[in-house]
Amino acid sequence: MDINYYKEQLQAKEDMLARTTGFLSEIQNSLTEKNNYLANIQQDIFDSVNFAKLIQTSLLPEVEILKIFFKDAAYKISQQIGIGGDTIFIKSTNSGVVFCLLDATGHGIPATMLSISGSLILNDITSSIEIDNPSVLLKLLNYRLHKTFNNDKRSIAHFEGIVFYYSTKQNTLSYSSAKGKALLVNLKGDIISLESSKTSVGENPNTEFERFELPIKKGEKLLLFSDGLTDQFGGEHDKKFSVSRLKQLLSDHPHKDVSELKEIIYQEHKAWRGNNKQTDDLSYKLIEF
Repeated sequence: MDINYYKEQLQAKEDMLARTTGFLSEIQNSLTEKNNYLANIQQDIFDSVNFAKLIQTSLLPEVEILKIFFKDAAYKISQQIGIGGDTIFIKSTNSGVVFCLLDATGHGIPATMLSISGSLILNDITSSIEIDNPSVLLKLLNYRLHKTFNNDKRSIAHFEGIVFYYSTKQNTLSYSSAKGKALLVNLKGDIISLESSKTSVGENPNTEFERFELPIKKGEKLLLFSDGLTDQFGGEHDKKFSVSRLKQLLSDHPHKDVSELKEIIYQEHKAWRGNNKQTDDLSYKLIEF
């Protein structure tokens, strides 16, 4: 073979390399463009979530309202992605104060929309009617959810939670619970789980929510919480934080005021979670009578 043959082979390989390099360069440019496009979309999503968080946070009530009626009060809310379905509501009336904690179905944006709707509906109900019965308030919320979010005779909006009403005239505390979660720490140090119905708000338009009277004494504490607090996975064996662990935590700090307890619960929960992702929206409210 003469040298021209080798020159032709070399030229062919150089041409193939040039075409391959050009093709790879086109792919690289295309990937860069798509990455920039996705980065812009991601930034838009982050900006939207942050703005939604600002809107939802603006609806949170002032805890000082509760401090007018009780010795002390505090609450913590930590939505899973910055926004979420947990709702804290506090509203003073002509004869007392209504306070509640609700947990909407789902997570993220849909749950956030339900949470905001729930807050607005509760505010509308308590502004237009003098409510002194928590079971009536849950029933009205249930009715409004079915009327507003009705899909083939079924509400697509559900809440679990608990509503309290404190009457200044009668010095009584009553509550109504729709799968809600609350613990009472009495003066003996006993921790009592409050009774609850087995039906959520929005599940059935004809649901009747039972009203309970809760005798209270000065120095007792009340803890309302969503299941995001107790269902968080973590610890050495990656198990749920659990109600029993929460009760033990309260037992370990019987003389702490509610502001301190709020931080103790948060820090213990954070340590328990470790490197795990937050399982659910999380909220809790503490009151000392």
